[in-house]
Amino acid sequence: MADSFEEELVQNSRLYYEAFLPGAVTRLRNQALARVSGVSNNSDALDGIDKSQLLDVARKFMTEWKAAGGEYDAMLEEAVSRGDLQIQSPSAVYVTPFPLVLVCEYCGALENHDKPRRQHDNALEGVYRRLTAGNRLGRNTIVCQRAGCKGRMRQIPYVMVHRCGHIAPVATPRSARGFADLGFRDGGGQFRASSFFDLTTGQNVSNASADLCPACADKVKGHGLAVQRGTSVTGGDSFFPQVMQFVALSEKAGDVVSKVNAELTSCGEKLTGPAKDIVEGLVSSLLRMVDSAAWQSETSHLLGGSPVSPDDVAATASKRLKLIAEIEDLLKLIAQGYDLKETLSFSQANLSKLDVKLGKSGDKFASVRDLISSDFLLLQLARQRRTMEAVLLRHDVQRQSAGGAAEGSCGMLSDWPFVRDCFGIEDAAHIPDLKVVVSGLGFTREKREPERDEDAVPLKLNPFEDQVHTTSRGKAMLYALSAQTEALWIRLDPIKVLRWCVQSVGWEEPPTEVYESAAKAHAYLLRKSPALSGAQPESDESSSTSEAARAAPLNLMHSICHALLLSARRHSGYDAQSLTEYLFPMDLSFIVYVTSVQNYTAGGLLMLFQHYLKRWFEDASMFAFNCAFDPICSDVGSACAGCIYTSRGCETFNAGVSRAYLHGGQADQHHHLWVDGGYWDGAALKA
Repeated sequence: MADSFEEELVQNSRLYYEAFLPGAVTRLRNQALARVSGVSNNSDALDGIDKSQLLDVARKFMTEWKAAGGEYDAMLEEAVSRGDLQIQSPSAVYVTPFPLVLVCEYCGALENHDKPRRQHDNALEGVYRRLTAGNRLGRNTIVCQRAGCKGRMRQIPYVMVHRCGHIAPVATPRSARGFADLGFRDGGGQFRASSFFDLTTGQNVSNASADLCPACADKVKGHGLAVQRGTSVTGGDSFFPQVMQFVALSEKAGDVVSKVNAELTSCGEKLTGPAKDIVEGLVSSLLRMVDSAAWQSETSHLLGGSPVSPDDVAATASKRLKLIAEIEDLLKLIAQGYDLKETLSFSQANLSKLDVKLGKSGDKFASVRDLISSDFLLLQLARQRRTMEAVLLRHDVQRQSAGGAAEGSCGMLSDWPFVRDCFGIEDAAHIPDLKVVVSGLGFTREKREPERDEDAVPLKLNPFEDQVHTTSRGKAMLYALSAQTEALWIRLDPIKVLRWCVQSVGWEEPPTEVYESAAKAHAYLLRKSPALSGAQPESDESSSTSEAARAAPLNLMHSICHALLLSARRHSGYDAQSLTEYLFPMDLSFIVYVTSVQNYTAGGLLMLFQHYLKRWFEDASMFAFNCAFDPICSDVGSACAGCIYTSRGCETFNAGVSRAYLHGGQADQHHHLWVDGGYWDGAALKA
């Protein structure tokens, strides 16, 4: 942290989670209090960050924020919708002294408390002038001006905040404004225990109290009173940074995502031409019917080529048949001992190019229509950025699959089949070099997360505003930093999830052939559960029993993720605050990764993956079985701060998580859904 007079060093990992971004009030190492007024940009740190991915994540975050009952500042809303956020990576943080209400440590005399309209710069100039005068006398202090005192003045360590984003110094209560000589007694870190007194008589004239918020009291309609909250600067209630983290793709894969998004934006609601092939190929790859790397390669050709005429299709199809025959002949010759591998590789590459050309005709990936025939659903899946991320990440990062690891490890050889069969997991993989982008979108005051309470003022998400650099004033800032970390990628078994939905949540029994393959079961889940494809209801209160049942696959996956997050410390060394989640609902998978911004991890997740996978799942199951706050917790949906609920790092603000999905019971506080048998208890895993 730096200003005109003094410089301090702050770790990058603290910038995004503590009070070091614009709007925060923090305590410096010299014990002075200061408000962060601006940040200088390190443009080199933004290299490799895909800004389109960052803006997509910001839009999703704001959608989830509003769905959870919160509001956001109009300037932030406009900047995100227009893609006009100013993206920076902090290199230096600038602060200015705040609050400037001073109290004498000896006599308790107050200064700057009775002039709420006084300009901050003018008050700051007067304070600096007195400090300079004290320095000339050999005192690095501001001296009390009360006759006969000469005590040391310090800042009052309290501020008045409101959930709309307003912040102000402590003001003089109405009942104390008539006193010429007013003093302040600190309540020892508790604002309401503080008081104002008459310096002449020593008698209390008023206790510290809050007043209506001057910023929004006259705007609140239909809610409770907009009362400010007096809080200690170091207590944290004055500033809650809202941090987004997401996994980033490589430049090549990110380019494919951007081009596909542009193609799908212009195609309308009817799938024709290249958009048809791209979407069908993407969903085919999502269902594991097509290799992900092949889809990326062919999509690049589709987006870079020209339309194909019917005559071209016929000619290409004829060439393809001849080339297939040649490849078969080459394979026979190679089997006889001839060294023709290079020729075979060349022929196979030509075949791939011909397949791409045929893909433009709409025939390449048409088989996915047997499982999902709706253009609407196909487009809905393809327009979810995470669909492409779930597909492209399979080959865009290094990863060690549990099945492959089991072959070379005696421990994994026994652990993985047990986890797969008893916990309904289709695959688990360790990623050593996951690229993560950490970003700060804005901040809140009083609370970290929104709530749906009609009698309270909605929690507002406020933008960061830089008051130092003239080019940034009046613009919404977004701060970002990229780093590499380790992660575990876990995917549920679609067949077992579907069986559980039928047996425990009340879904209608599908045709028998749906259980024949994971692709068919996966496609059936996507058709029957809109939540998996991104069509989630905005409010739990409006959900009916049928809607809650349809959202069960997503909530099950999310609850498993929380249970694993909260039980990882014993085997990895990372606690729940050091790990976070990244959900791929349409893929029935999620990533648990380390929230590191230092390009360094301790390898705890690799240790867990290779040696403690079975124990980890067993601990998670046991941890989610009951709660210290039962029976109250179970009566309100089996999710609270004592069990599966977490206070930070949840993408959907803990919406939908419940222990009931794992072990049965009431799954939500509105009693919309009763789960007959948990996913980790039911017969679905044994079938």
